Amino acid sequence: MTNSNKAQIQQMRENGCSYAQIASALDMSINTVKSFWRREQEKKLYCRNCGKRLEQIPKQKPRIFCSTPCRMNWWRHNRDKLAGKAYYHLTCQNCSAEFTCYGNKNRKYCSHNCYIQSRFGGRGVP
Repeated sequence: MTNSNKAQIQQMRENGCSYAQIASALDMSINTVKSFWRREQEKKLYCRNCGKRLEQIPKQKPRIFCSTPCRMNWWRHNRDKLAGKAYYHLTCQNCSAEFTCYGNKNRKYCSHNCYIQSRFGGRGVP
């Protein structure tokens, strides 16, 4: 496959052409077009939250988000898309309120304020 073929595939694909249309226009196998496009897309991952193009570092786990704020924002707005199996229903040791916690079954307090009140007796941090 020549560089001009690669450029044509990219241009036609971005214009909405199907794999079959591209393969017939360039007189090549549809599987060649599919595998080339898949490899190209693996190189160009985009942030799940904002869509910004990510630069991948070889031999490292592929990045999914461009920054920590993007990761946290996506997590906050897409909890229903995650397979959350680590939800725990606990009771606060300070105020006895029931709360749900994700990922930490040893949590003792429902909030930081309850922790401070329990630890310092409501007089605040010294």
